[in-house]
Amino acid sequence: MESTMSQADSAYTTSRLFFPAGPAVRRRQFVTGGAAILAGVVAPSRADCVGVSTVPDPVLDAIEGHRRAFEELGRLLAEQDAAERELRRAPCSRRAELEAKLSNLCEAEGALGRAEMKASRQLAGTVPGSLKGAAAALKYVRECYEARQYPLYEEDGYRLLLLSTEHAICAAVGLATPNRGVDPR
Repeated sequence: MESTMSQADSAYTTSRLFFPAGPAVRRRQFVTGGAAILAGVVAPSRADCVGVSTVPDPVLDAIEGHRRAFEELGRLLAEQDAAERELRRAPCSRRAELEAKLSNLCEAEGALGRAEMKASRQLAGTVPGSLKGAAAALKYVRECYEARQYPLYEEDGYRLLLLSTEHAICAAVGLATPNRGVDPR
């Protein structure tokens, strides 16, 4: 019974490697203390000075670029749907004209789809210049999914977005920034 009790107790305490001669600290206390220390590192005055910049945040331009490309693609897709519905109801005398219109709309989709994907990659790789920019980028990606059930990225895109956001956060709080994988254009 004593052995089981000591195992259960050790599951809730930190390793003696962290505090070799000190008291057994509960993991929850350790995590809570770490969060408090981190909150001290990100002091309001430091976060404020990073968040208030006279230089425009490049990620806001990247968000707007994607928004425009995505809306243009959406308008084209809606126009395709309308042309297809019209074609289905059209008399034989108008079919050739409507098929040509639909064909042109379908051809335009490729270019607009590529433009949207390029804007998406640009957004993912743009390192925000502030914490507000990082929050805006994450909010935009979340809203794209919530509003339209449109996942903006697959795995690689999400990893790039997270890494570029990590760059911004590390720079804001004075931590070393990771060097792998982001082209900070």
